[in-house]
Amino acid sequence: MAIRQAIILLILAIILGLGANLVSPNKIEYIGAYRNLSGSDGPIIPPDAEENDPPFIDINVAHLEHSTQRTIFIDAREKEEFECGTIPGSINIPFEYMPEGDLQLYLDSCLGHVAYDRPIVVYCSGEECDLSLHLARNLAEYGYTRVTIFFGGSREWERFGLGLERRRDCDG
Repeated sequence: MAIRQAIILLILAIILGLGANLVSPNKIEYIGAYRNLSGSDGPIIPPDAEENDPPFIDINVAHLEHSTQRTIFIDAREKEEFECGTIPGSINIPFEYMPEGDLQLYLDSCLGHVAYDRPIVVYCSGEECDLSLHLARNLAEYGYTRVTIFFGGSREWERFGLGLERRRDCDG
């Protein structure tokens, strides 16, 4: 008799829980829409990469780092390209417009004086763009110890169905 009552209570609890979730404004999806992680063949590494460069990461690692919300994502492209579509939450440090000479104060101010051991992912538009490689080298040279390069960049991010943040309309 006690087992039967426990089963009835369990069934009622499941029905109430599912029903409450169905009408809740903060409902949880019953079946998640997760990205397939089997689509990457590993990180894209440019032909001019050097042995002492910061490590390269693939789309799966980039997405994981982004989801932690602790990693700083830096788009190395010029401002116009950045505003047309960038990985959400990224900051823009256009490599081609960096000042000459000692970059320490410039990089510190761009990054908001974050700890030098904070995870950083540098990227640009994709395989044809090596701005991320050069910016990452500079960050490592100036003491940032957890710099990685996502050489697939914003194109690979979008190709895998991950949305871009668009700050202005750039069609045309």
